[in-house]
Amino acid sequence: MRYLIYCGLALFLSSCTHMKEKNNSENNQPPPKLLKPEIKKIWIPPVIKNGGTEWEEGHYLYRIERDTTWSR
Repeated sequence: MRYLIYCGLALFLSSCTHMKEKNNSENNQPPPKLLKPEIKKIWIPPVIKNGGTEWEEGHYLYRIERDTTWSR
């Protein structure tokens, strides 16, 4: 019975040590950052459509030129 307790304790302690080593190796490098997307803002002027029965107000159209990317 003691043998099982000692084996379990050894297994538990070795896994804790492994986690500490893993965390230390991951922290050596800073995490990558997200770069802002490139967005183009376009003004769409007011328009009269369908022979004067529809009016569309002027508005902005936002076009994504380049998506968000990770820094290196």
